[in-house]
Amino acid sequence: MKHFAFVIAAVIALFASHSVRAEQPVTIVDDPAVLAALDAKGFGFARIFAVDGPGDLKTLYSEAPAYRAVVDMVAADIATLRAEIKAGGRTLYEVTDGNVGRIMDMRWLKTEAARFRLVGVVNRLDRRDFTALQGDKSCGEVRFVYRLAYSFRKNGKVLASRLPFNFNAVYSVAPDADGGCVGVAGRWTPQIDENVDAGWLAGGPLAPEELNFKQLELNAQVVRFPSGQETEFGGQAAYLMRIFGIDGAAISEKPLENTPDVARLSDNAALKKRLADYVIADVAAVDLGVYEIPDEFLAKKIISWSTFGSARQANHPFTPLFQPADFAGLDYAALKLVRTPEALVERLDNGACQGCHQAGSTAGFHFIGLDDKTTSPLNRIEVGISPHLHAEIPRREAWLRATEEGKEPNRYRPLSFAPPATWTDAGDVGYAPAEIAMPCLMPDDAKRFGATWQCGGGTVCTPLATASGVRTTLAQCLLPKDSPKMFSGHPCLTGSISSNPSQPFNDRYKITGQFAAFAPTFSRTAYTCRPPKIGVPAGIAYRACDDKDRSFAAFKTGKPMPSEICGMVGGKKFDTCVATNNFDQCLGGAVNRGNRPACSADHFCREDYMCQSLPPDTPGADKVKGIGYCSPTYFIFQMRIDNHATPWATATSAPRDAGFGAAEEE
Repeated sequence: MKHFAFVIAAVIALFASHSVRAEQPVTIVDDPAVLAALDAKGFGFARIFAVDGPGDLKTLYSEAPAYRAVVDMVAADIATLRAEIKAGGRTLYEVTDGNVGRIMDMRWLKTEAARFRLVGVVNRLDRRDFTALQGDKSCGEVRFVYRLAYSFRKNGKVLASRLPFNFNAVYSVAPDADGGCVGVAGRWTPQIDENVDAGWLAGGPLAPEELNFKQLELNAQVVRFPSGQETEFGGQAAYLMRIFGIDGAAISEKPLENTPDVARLSDNAALKKRLADYVIADVAAVDLGVYEIPDEFLAKKIISWSTFGSARQANHPFTPLFQPADFAGLDYAALKLVRTPEALVERLDNGACQGCHQAGSTAGFHFIGLDDKTTSPLNRIEVGISPHLHAEIPRREAWLRATEEGKEPNRYRPLSFAPPATWTDAGDVGYAPAEIAMPCLMPDDAKRFGATWQCGGGTVCTPLATASGVRTTLAQCLLPKDSPKMFSGHPCLTGSISSNPSQPFNDRYKITGQFAAFAPTFSRTAYTCRPPKIGVPAGIAYRACDDKDRSFAAFKTGKPMPSEICGMVGGKKFDTCVATNNFDQCLGGAVNRGNRPACSADHFCREDYMCQSLPPDTPGADKVKGIGYCSPTYFIFQMRIDNHATPWATATSAPRDAGFGAAEEE
């Protein structure tokens, strides 16, 4: 079924501060103004369900049987998860002031105050490598990313925010008349006199007859445990992942690509044996990263978990299914990446939905999207994509250029947490050194793989967390102990996770050591280690802002970006002022300043942190345009499902320890 309304461009490799360059393939569009224009032109979420109008979710739930069926299925999934968590000894609440678990309030998906706003369009013509495996003749996919957002008036103020709840509408792309993709790829490259705007997109690469609706994918935070309850983890969150087929008023559950149904396979030895046989027969494709596990083995619903998501056993679904001995007899010598049975299982883990979305991601997502003007200045993000997507864009550009030129593209896919690389048609991949606080493989893990990457900038690969039942270690490129280059936000603690395979929400993290920031107390000259109980996973080195920090004196035009910046830190009052749009209260003392890692569209935050924007009225902010500061993910109001102001009658109040516990001490 074709929905011309939803056919926009998967445009431009435009990071938050990057502009479009002519004659360069467009890979993503994240410009809020372009997306708003496309949304207004008929590319909104409601068109998936053939509903006209403003797209509010009350109308959609009432008038679109397919949307109503999707919401009801998600509600049932969340109710099931809630019961499982309660049976495991933990109660969840939609509204709470306590240090207890929080759960998604499904009224958000039925209210006239909310809609799914278009926040990104992604060109995935390179997905042709996958669709071709199933005999599909299309030229890959175009994806439209929608994020839950609300706006309503209460007590004389407009209250608006987004929530971490995404739908991704996937369309297949029709091939050229000759069955190839040369012309299709060429339409994504603007010429020197063309602007990549809504008109160019809708009238060129997104012609209605070229796209065919394929499926609707869900990735949504549905449960959160605050740091006041998870004092060593620094908080936890659960994300529901599903794929829906839509045919008129009917929906169907579709299998999650390359994601095993662990429970069913664990209970069926014959089925698990057939899956192992598939892996053995198709090991070269798994090594390449382009493979399609048959549907009979796949899950239709999974929950991924953070924090320390890349280390959690729940996000390594193949690891409990297979032992290295199951793949010990294979010849690994000719493979590019996988050199041992352990590496093969890790490659499979990383290719599953939860593996990919918790390794190299930002808060469980790869595309968050940038904020429009309705979002509070204290609730905006500076970078709307993940480190993985940032690293992926050069690969996708190389694929598009090769296809447009009629060449065979480089089809290799690296691990999702790999750094950016240079790509050649011949198949060579040259990784850039990983930046500070980015993922790396410890020597014992790296030797299981072929060519990988090194840490750059004088950093060393340092373990942060091990997890029982997982064979790889969460490690990052960090400064050596007592380095004079230490900065605020650098990790300072290492630990271990005791995995609970049947109840991941009861995984337990234990701090096992400190390796940085040894000052005994707050200082403007030395670094102390702030603990996870204040909401900072793996701890953070911290130095208080001095007058030079507050004026951004270290930031100079033409010079490298300093490692730290005097950002904003809040407290319980901060949450209240953002939730209620009471900025007089914010400016009257709810917002404090504190040093944090500096970040930008080219320099990312470490796992469990994301790049938050400085409010534009911050004194001296003109000196640091395009630069943000790394905040723990759930410090950012729009990255939490809980304690938002609501348009219904339920009372809300300031959260008790929503993750800002450090601010008043600082």
